[in-house]
Amino acid sequence: MPIFDTAAGGTTAVRVLSLLCLLLALPVQAADVSGAQDPLNLPRVPDSWIVGYERDDSLKRREYALGRVDRTRRDVRVEHEVRTSASREWATYEMPSGTSTEEVIRHYLTVLDIEPLFSCRGRDCGRSNLWANQIFNRAILYGPDANQFYFAGELEDALIALYVIERGNKRIYAHLEVLRPDRDVALSHNAEALDNLAGEGMTLLEGIDPDRRGGLDDEAMDRLAALAPGMAVFEGQTVYVVCHLYGPESADVLLERALDCARQAADALTTEDGPALVPFGAGPLLPRLGMTSRLELVLPHRLSHGS
Repeated sequence: MPIFDTAAGGTTAVRVLSLLCLLLALPVQAADVSGAQDPLNLPRVPDSWIVGYERDDSLKRREYALGRVDRTRRDVRVEHEVRTSASREWATYEMPSGTSTEEVIRHYLTVLDIEPLFSCRGRDCGRSNLWANQIFNRAILYGPDANQFYFAGELEDALIALYVIERGNKRIYAHLEVLRPDRDVALSHNAEALDNLAGEGMTLLEGIDPDRRGGLDDEAMDRLAALAPGMAVFEGQTVYVVCHLYGPESADVLLERALDCARQAADALTTEDGPALVPFGAGPLLPRLGMTSRLELVLPHRLSHGS
């Protein structure tokens, strides 16, 4: 016996079946993983969803990449990175079908609206498998080297890392990581130091205080690593890295220690596309009233022409 034995009933059944077919054909919005939220409440790409999330409010020593990532023999090499004690929150988003990589990049650059401390595209970023498995520890982010994008920037008191990849299967992921350091790592203050060097021919590196033996602590090395990418504007020029060192020791001892100090700093500032860096140990021989042990960068040709 038919369920509907009238013309009206049959029509209703057809309509119900048509509606069901229509609903089944609509795309299903995937749900975020349990407990996930948008870091810093930054708006996500429309219709994207979170496939991985973690928040760790404890202060731990963490690395923040400011350069390309490659492998030298068996070791992973980040061209420049900052190590700092910080909390961390990250989310990995999967993009809806039909979204382009450029749309994702444009969305986040608009939302963040900050100047990059470092940014790269494609093979200029190095190896995608290292970004995925060594930097972010998220295998899902591994894709062709040509299909990657990385952006590092400072937003108020947070360090932002954004990695976008289109995998070989055409799925696109965006990984947003936020570090909150327990101290000022002075990344965004580097512009003033670089402006002084370009304009006046010299700059004092604030917050970098060599110890009596000419040693530089972790915070000083972090500040130098953060400054290094910006040194690219002096490519083709020669910049002197000058260490001034004071103490009760003899001038000869202080000069030797100051040269070691300058060499450490020059190594931390060296980049493939940066200037030629010459370490110079001034020791106690170039005193300035009220100044203590310090590091300076000097462009001699700018000094000779005046500022």
